[in-house]
Amino acid sequence: MNRNPFGAGSLIGRGAAQPTRHGQRRQVDRCVPQFIIDALIDFGEERFLGGECRSYSFTKATWKRYAKYMGPAIAGHERFRNVYLVVAEENSIVTVAWRH
Repeated sequence: MNRNPFGAGSLIGRGAAQPTRHGQRRQVDRCVPQFIIDALIDFGEERFLGGECRSYSFTKATWKRYAKYMGPAIAGHERFRNVYLVVAEENSIVTVAWRH
């Protein structure tokens, strides 16, 4: 039985990414659904942090593009615009967090 409330899901777009145990815990602890993780990688702005690390987050423009893609289904999910994630080498998701 899958106890992860957000489902397994796979990441596409800029390359497949898999969460580390820490990243998966942070995703669950911070109540970020898998579709937002996927959207961040597919639509979010990518910033290089050094080495092979990079972060993904929504800007006003990238959220607008994502909202247009999703249509009415995105209604009520605007709070997830403040989520970001950090991806390390070999496309492993290190953490998922909220901007404050």
